[in-house]
Amino acid sequence: MGIALRFLASRVRSEAQVRERLAAKGVGSKDLEATICRLCELGYVDDSEFSRAVIRSRRNHRARGRRYVFEELRMYGVSEAVADEELRTSYGDEIEVARPVGHKQAGKLAEMPFLEFRQRLGSFLVRRGFEHSTAESLVTELWEDRGSTN
Repeated sequence: MGIALRFLASRVRSEAQVRERLAAKGVGSKDLEATICRLCELGYVDDSEFSRAVIRSRRNHRARGRRYVFEELRMYGVSEAVADEELRTSYGDEIEVARPVGHKQAGKLAEMPFLEFRQRLGSFLVRRGFEHSTAESLVTELWEDRGSTN
């Protein structure tokens, strides 16, 4: 239990991450299962809460698209069902998440012709996990905003 609590002290972790840490430290399977069960009972390990924390971070600090966040949660060992449910309820509108980062990047591309602007900004957004339709809509919106400010 001490190993798990020290691991959880710095930030919220997924159940899979705690399992992996305990196994790496040589905790036997019986003790590992008992520890995980107790941590879940106490609320120290909760994949839904972990998912909401990751989603908040990717919405507010390191803007990433829904697709990227889903894959990241799966990488952390969160079940597909939990990841999907939490994204559906906590993520919100993808274009609202993409807009600030897209606006910042569009400022760096201000002097480019439309085709290059569209390609570079669209690629930038897609690499961050935003859907193609989100990237296309935002590119158009930011190009039109750019025209009205000149």
